[in-house]
Amino acid sequence: MYNDARRYLSRAPLRALHKNAWLLLPLPVVTFIFILIYSPIETYKTVLVSNPERPQVAQKFPVIMGKSVTDFGETERPPVLPNPVTTKKNFTIHIWNHGERMKRRFLRSYGRTVKDPYITCRVNNCRLTTNDSLVNASDAVLFHLHQTKGPETLPSFHPQKQIWIFFTDESPFHTFYATRKYTMKDYNSLFNWSMTYRSDSDIPVPYGRTVPLSDEERVKYKVKNYAALKAKGIAILGSNCGGRNHRWDYVKELKNHISVDIYGGCGTHKCPGHFTKDCPLIGDYKFYLAFENSNCREYITEKLWWNAYGKNTVPVVMGAPKSDYEKLCPPNSFIHTDDFESPSELAKYLDFLMNNDTAYNSFFSWKKDFKVVNEHGYFGSPSLHLCRICEALNDHYTSKPITYDDLQSFWNARSDCRRASWIPGA
Repeated sequence: MYNDARRYLSRAPLRALHKNAWLLLPLPVVTFIFILIYSPIETYKTVLVSNPERPQVAQKFPVIMGKSVTDFGETERPPVLPNPVTTKKNFTIHIWNHGERMKRRFLRSYGRTVKDPYITCRVNNCRLTTNDSLVNASDAVLFHLHQTKGPETLPSFHPQKQIWIFFTDESPFHTFYATRKYTMKDYNSLFNWSMTYRSDSDIPVPYGRTVPLSDEERVKYKVKNYAALKAKGIAILGSNCGGRNHRWDYVKELKNHISVDIYGGCGTHKCPGHFTKDCPLIGDYKFYLAFENSNCREYITEKLWWNAYGKNTVPVVMGAPKSDYEKLCPPNSFIHTDDFESPSELAKYLDFLMNNDTAYNSFFSWKKDFKVVNEHGYFGSPSLHLCRICEALNDHYTSKPITYDDLQSFWNARSDCRRASWIPGA
């Protein structure tokens, strides 16, 4: 055993020492040095373990984004990998094919001024490239699935150590816009990491998060009469007048029982509010209908985080299951359409709240303990997408990344989405 240890150590960087010097070392010291040199190999193996709950999916790690309701819920739990791999190397992130377009969101937040994407990040050792002729020199490549026109339009060569990331911020129903010829299964064995709004992604980038207040913020908190600050009733803003969940049919029926002001292309009230320009008029209303276009798992967009919470307006939500909202949003801060048998029943409840300031203000009790942050890059809000990629590279970059061989089991409208809870005429 002693001679075996010497042979192992002869392959290590310490072999430059005189070989006879090892004879003076006791066996426990030699064993300790051997473990110290070779133990990182096991650390790398840990990173490559797939999620046992979904063995067909190469889900490797969550990006922990600070203590928040999103990350820990009501009780703290440790990250999946308490000791992630770290490195001090500099990384290059490349955005394939649509890099210049994505800079508008990732670097400028749809404004004119370029922002530092790492200003609130715990790392800043990454640089962004968009020249596709230099893609092979990058450490990670981001592919925006909305605009991808097929697997054959991806780079023809995939370097072994390069991480390929698929990005989507739409529901599984609307992942592909450029062409509907392909589905997720056509991209099997191509991508290494996922980057979506869902918390089970390799790189989670939710539209918004719920974060506990600091001690200093709690001291500064003051109770407000939000009901007295709102002069109007119910509003919704929309430019996409469709939706598999019959959201606009729901709004139409709701208007038969209570007044609803519709802004944007789907109504008669004028206000911008589409990525670039905000609609401050929404802040005059007591309620905002944050109706998503799909009822899919954790699909909760800026309609809730920016248009409702950001305007200090009570959100009436339709989209993800109520349990998802309870997990991700401030406690007792929203009204879910699933709790009502019909739009007329919801109208009765909203009418009650509009005439009871105490009951209405109870939907803001969470503000004494939590705050909401917007991180989608719309309307000038911060975009943390590049930050999250850089953090993931620092913590989990390996030389042998696992690929998604069964993408449809991770991202699938049939398994991740549900039918509308209310259907007109049913």
